[in-house]
Parts: sequence; structure tokens; C-alpha cells
Amino acid sequence: MARAKKRKPVAKAARRKVAKGAASRRATTKPKRAAVKAKTTARTRTTGRPARKASDASTAMRALAQRIVDVTLSDDDEAILGLYAANVESSEAGNPPDVGIEALRAKYVGWRNMTSATAFEPRSVVVDGNVIVIEWLGRVTLAASGRQVDMREVAIHEIRDGKIVREAFYYNPAVLA
Repeated sequence: MARAKKRKPVAKAARRKVAKGAASRRATTKPKRAAVKAKTTARTRTTGRPARKASDASTAMRALAQRIVDVTLSDDDEAILGLYAANVESSEAGNPPDVGIEALRAKYVGWRNMTSATAFEPRSVVVDGNVIVIEWLGRVTLAASGRQVDMREVAIHEIRDGKIVREAFYYNPAVLA
């Protein structure tokens, strides 16, 4: 048994020494790899021309997502309608879609008549490709009864040419009954 105990500390020390050497080798090779990677991503491999930044499109989408949030919080229906394509499809909680700007305008009039006050807060905003997903937390006062309800909603907006072309709102409609 005494012999096994002597080997174990020696083995640990040897492992530490090997690991330390490997760590120092990795530390010296990382900058070289990063430099090579930076050079290859700066230009496209097939043409040799400077690569177009993919982040330009995602930056524009993030800006549009922020604009959707800002305009929604402003309760300015005309500014909101300015975010949509002329032939937009918009569906609410599993209902068939309303199509076109005038259908959306009528939907907003119905919403304003049904509620006397609303306060929404974006809980999370996700941008992926041409889709913007916003999770909303809301406090809505129903005009008919004066009752206040909490409303959770997820809005999915599909974007084309900088405009919303399709959207769907998911929430529990029983909350508004």
C-alpha cells in the first residue's frame, strides 16, 4: 500500500506538468489561429473581394424590431400602420388573417373601442433572419366593464423589404372576455 501512495502523487505531478505544457502551447497558438481566421473572413474565398458584412442585414432588422416596439408603445395607429406592406396578413389568436392596411385599420378601431387603457412592455425581442418575435406583457382595461386584466402575448412578424408582410399574435383570448 505504501508503494501505491508514492506513485499517485508522482502521477499527479506528472499530469500537472503535461497539462501546464499543453496549456502554454495552446496559449501560443491561439493568436496565430485568430490572425489566420481574421484574414480569411475579411475577404471572400472565391472572388478575393471584401466580404459583405452579414451583420448589416441583422443590424437593420434589430433597428426595425426596436421601431416596432417604440411605435407600439406610442399608441400611434398611423405610425404603426406605416410599418406594414400594403398586402399584409395579420391574424389574432388563431383567427383567420385580416388582409391589407384597411383591414388592420378596422382591427385597431375595434381594439380601441374594446379597451379604455392599455400598457404593454416588451419582455423579450428576438430577431432571426427575416423574422422578429416579441413577447409582450400587458395590462389592459376593458372599456365595457372597467376591469383590468393582465395579458401575455407573443407577436411574430415576418419582414420583407423592410415592411411587415405577415404577422400572428398568440395570446389567451379568454382573458379579454
